[in-house]
Amino acid sequence: MVDRTLSFLLAQINDYLGTRYPTKEPHAVLSSLSTLEGSAPPEIANRVVLSLVNIEREASAGAAAAPVRTENGAFVRTSPALNLNLYVLVSASFGSNYVEALKLLSAVLGYFQGKPAFTAQSAPSFPKGLDRLTMEIVNLDIQGLNNLWGNLGTKYLPSVLYKARMFTLQEGWVVEQVPAITAIDVV
Repeated sequence: MVDRTLSFLLAQINDYLGTRYPTKEPHAVLSSLSTLEGSAPPEIANRVVLSLVNIEREASAGAAAAPVRTENGAFVRTSPALNLNLYVLVSASFGSNYVEALKLLSAVLGYFQGKPAFTAQSAPSFPKGLDRLTMEIVNLDIQGLNNLWGNLGTKYLPSVLYKARMFTLQEGWVVEQVPAITAIDVV
């Protein structure tokens, strides 16, 4: 589901940037910013890059799973859904063309400012299994920014960090059978 969510966001950005700045190649890619050897992957050259930098459990969402009726009429309780936030770094990797990096990064900022939430009704290609996805900028101070880029193992690029809230993972594994209530005794 993480892959489908990030691929959806990538497609949304590419559709928007392709409309504003038509080219034959996509403007954005989903990639890490460095290889295991520490060099920049060739596919990020002259692209906006989406990178997953963290996954966080959403503590404010309820954890209990209510019993549900199966097709055969029995009741089961499944494992509670795992509600997650995805931290997505949007970077502009344009080498010495700094103005182009800033132009495309600004366009992505403008896109998510104008469309900060996605649902199946607002986006036909919205991933099945998601209810709603909202994009929220995460403010990093200089120290936090330094730590992030140091952990990524690459040189700083113009970028913005987004929190994609709330991604729900539910595999539907049954954890127990729940007996049906057939009668109520009133004393």
